[in-house]
Amino acid sequence: MIDSHCHLDHEPLFDNLDDVLKRSKDVGIQKLLTICTTFESYEKIKQLVKKDDIIYGTYGIHPHEAKNHKNIKSMNIIKKINLSKKIIGIGETGLDFYYNYSDKSDQIKSFEEHITAAQITGFPLIVHTRS
Repeated sequence: MIDSHCHLDHEPLFDNLDDVLKRSKDVGIQKLLTICTTFESYEKIKQLVKKDDIIYGTYGIHPHEAKNHKNIKSMNIIKKINLSKKIIGIGETGLDFYYNYSDKSDQIKSFEEHITAAQITGFPLIVHTRS
């Protein structure tokens, strides 16, 4: 069994990683894919993927965070995912026009850059969508 979308970089999971890993393995989880949402979360994810063989990660900027990462470019995304063989996807990215924490234009631009990076690399794209 694979948990294909978790956020091990968020609390309380990050500070209780040993317990999370034990419980996951006890119930038969063979892989955990921790999903990136910000530049800062990626720093934690780079650490997490080194801690256990079952942990893999992604790199991306969540649509809520697009306003804080207006300079995201597909080539920078590609550089980030190439830093580790255990970074195996792009995202979490997409569009969230329900909450509109970031302007629509910022979300669309960010999403387009993530899509381009996925097209160039062939990596899967983890998409968040709401309204």
